[in-house]
Amino acid sequence: MKTQIEGISIKDVARLTSPVGWILLARPVIYFIFTRRRDLDSYSSVDMSAMIFILYAFVAFWMACIDIFRSESGFGRAVTSRSPILWFLIYSVFGVVSMAWSVNPPLTGFRAFECVATALLIVAVVQDLFDRGSLKFVMTWSLLYCVWDTIWSLIRMGQWAPDLATLLQASQMMSTCFFFIAFYFIPRRWYNWLVMVMSIFSMSTVAYIGMILGCISGFWTNVKGKLMTGVIAFIILLGVIAIGPYRIIKNTIFFDKNDVSLEETSGRNLLMNATLESLDENPMGLGFFAAEPYVLYSKGLQAISAHNSLFSAAMGMGIPGAIIFAVFLLALFRCVFSRHIPREYRAMLIGCFCVAFMHCMGNPSVGTRVFGAWMPCMYIFVLVCGFYVFGKYYELKNHSSDEVGCQNISDESTYSEEYKHHENNLGNKKLS
Repeated sequence: MKTQIEGISIKDVARLTSPVGWILLARPVIYFIFTRRRDLDSYSSVDMSAMIFILYAFVAFWMACIDIFRSESGFGRAVTSRSPILWFLIYSVFGVVSMAWSVNPPLTGFRAFECVATALLIVAVVQDLFDRGSLKFVMTWSLLYCVWDTIWSLIRMGQWAPDLATLLQASQMMSTCFFFIAFYFIPRRWYNWLVMVMSIFSMSTVAYIGMILGCISGFWTNVKGKLMTGVIAFIILLGVIAIGPYRIIKNTIFFDKNDVSLEETSGRNLLMNATLESLDENPMGLGFFAAEPYVLYSKGLQAISAHNSLFSAAMGMGIPGAIIFAVFLLALFRCVFSRHIPREYRAMLIGCFCVAFMHCMGNPSVGTRVFGAWMPCMYIFVLVCGFYVFGKYYELKNHSSDEVGCQNISDESTYSEEYKHHENNLGNKKLS
């Protein structure tokens, strides 16, 4: 099966996947096999399923550290020290420190460590993608990673989904985060269309808002794309004036709700009130993640997360935690709109970032435990930072950014030798 890179199939992409890449790809499989439903008040219980994920976190952390610190290119180290990912690591370390005042210190400590381990694993994977191929290879692998996770989500939901409409909601968070890569990355293959279909029928209000916001990415495409985006924006503006913003929002984003209001946001207004009350009573929070179920259950709210990254930060680590996470998000905004992002990939990354950002504002995501939209959002954030670091600190000497190190991939043995000794992409770049 063909990919966007001529001469390279999905099988070839799999062959080029690094050990840390396979560890990342193993996560949805492990999740499918070992995850089981439990009562909400059993969130901190340690059973066989929990032990598997604890082991996975330690393996991920160990392998990621080895990969990052042994890399000759130093790309992963640059991402963790010269991009907004540094702020996330500071936030996570502060999460570990919050064990000192946590309502459940062991739970806080592990969940913060799990965030660090998983983030470093994604950094190691992105580092190896830049090391092993081209920028086009980075995007191809990333899109296929989304498809891989989506397929396992379909299998998991297919076990009980009563109809096709429900099944199409299986990847509400993963597929929507990658929608703009699937849309812009050409030539479009079957997996592009799978991601776009799953996104369009995701039935996620938060994701739809992010996708609408992400349409601004069209202004960072070619002249034709900019003109088309401008025309569409003008038509939408005329429609809003003629029909009225309330009716448009009610019949699109809030089409399945009774009204357009905070009260119709599936209880998120109650979570916001609970956060503000908790912050007023505990300015330093009650411990990373452990605070959320503790506070929400005490108020009779059946949720394990605050459904907003800043609320999660505030509940767990108080005002300092919320400030650190806000700085992380602001740094990401500055990063994704930077001139250092290669022009060909700027629209994809801006669009995906908008969706990921909205997931952070309306779903369990980065800022709390690894759950919900955490994986796709963190992957997009690291991907953005990877392209930023590549454009700002690395100088490509021998290859075009759109070429794979070796085009003759049909001869596997020849390719392996050339790849191993001559065609390491970042090996031909120099850290400024």
